[in-house]
Amino acid sequence: MRHKRICLLACSLVSLHAATVGPSEPIAWRFAHPEAQVLAGVDFRRLVETAEGKQIRDQFAAALGAPLLDQAERLLMSSVVDAGGKRSDVIILSGSFSLAQLRKMAMREGAKMMPYKGIEIAAPAGATAADPHLAWMPGPLSGTIVLIGTRPAIQAAAERSKAQVESLASVNPLFKRAQEMSPQFPVWVACDTVPRGFGPKSLDALADAEGIEGLDVGVQLSKTPDVNFWVWTGSEETAAKVLKTLQTAGGSKEQFVLSSWLPQLKGRLDGGTLVLAAPIANGSTAEKIGPLLAAFALPVDWKAADAPAPALAVRAKVEAGPAAVQPPVIVPAAAPPPPPKKLFVRIEGLDDGAKDIPYTAKQ
Repeated sequence: MRHKRICLLACSLVSLHAATVGPSEPIAWRFAHPEAQVLAGVDFRRLVETAEGKQIRDQFAAALGAPLLDQAERLLMSSVVDAGGKRSDVIILSGSFSLAQLRKMAMREGAKMMPYKGIEIAAPAGATAADPHLAWMPGPLSGTIVLIGTRPAIQAAAERSKAQVESLASVNPLFKRAQEMSPQFPVWVACDTVPRGFGPKSLDALADAEGIEGLDVGVQLSKTPDVNFWVWTGSEETAAKVLKTLQTAGGSKEQFVLSSWLPQLKGRLDGGTLVLAAPIANGSTAEKIGPLLAAFALPVDWKAADAPAPALAVRAKVEAGPAAVQPPVIVPAAAPPPPPKKLFVRIEGLDDGAKDIPYTAKQ
């Protein structure tokens, strides 16, 4: 998966006519693709409640830019792959953004404002339509909505927001599963398949041959930190094959996203669903969760979460595919210096023989 870091500049958009979604469905959903094949959500307000959650938030801040994330309350990502294999991602941020601050950044960095049916989209200098753009608009009820994506993706999201939709959960199972996960997990992902490289190559082959209907991930931080996985299949036999495939891969040297999780993973079969869970050791959240989220193209900078981020930087995933997982580099600790050698002064000719007196150099 290629990563591209650019400075994105915000602009003002006029308020859009609100679409109708189910009463229990979030407003941000109206900007998501109804046929999304990957749906992911992050509640930044809940992340800051724990030290482990702050590690994850720092990774998003390193990718999106701290000034933007400081005003964001929630993130929703919608991804769809067309018949030609081209992936389109839209990141939808909701929160109380400072419109004056965004305008100021846009003017200072020379954003090119591009009107589109009564809205404006800000394009970085030299950007093409396929590069990430950023736009914002007052929310239908309150707050502000910020959209990040390619120019066509943002335009399509704006069009969708005007549509009359009764319930996305009733037409796409990903939205239904998201509805069930979001109250429990501050970070969650619902996917209609298993991304290549998420598991061993044997799992990729199994997914192609048997058909895996989906993979969900839920990150729990408020109690005992852990990660939960649901592999959705059409039968208990297929679910058992997935479990055996992961068990067999535990002793191999092959590197994939789940490699570091296998020793701690515990699973059970629930009909055609394989349910897995693994604890997160204290202090390991950043290195463990970052690659997991990057596999679904979420905007996380998991290799440099502690690095300072530019004002409005967005790390955009422009190609589908898993994150490349590198084995950890273990640097041996430096050997301690040898103890200083003791010095003595020997005095001879005494009645009781020679005598050694410890010598201490003056400081």
